[in-house]
Amino acid sequence: MIATAYCRCNSGHYFEGEFCPFDGWSSPASKELTQAVEQLARAHREISMEELRKAGVSAAALDRTIVIQFGSSASVFEAVAPHEYVVNGEAKTVRHLDRNFK
Repeated sequence: MIATAYCRCNSGHYFEGEFCPFDGWSSPASKELTQAVEQLARAHREISMEELRKAGVSAAALDRTIVIQFGSSASVFEAVAPHEYVVNGEAKTVRHLDRNFK
């Protein structure tokens, strides 16, 4: 299995690295996350929310982070652009979500 950490941009996309490939968005959080992931890789440590926290990733950056564990490296993607989320049992487009999702 392989885990990958993704940062959420203001458009609701999730991406790995410093810049969103969909719109070029970047932030201190995406830069911080990228540096921590590189640090964990150099130390041969698994990527997880707990390991990112232990590596010193700020709460603000963790709030924008998801970690997805894949069964195969062939299934890993660099970014995803969800168009809808189900929150509290209701389907909503990204533009109808509050700032916690942007």
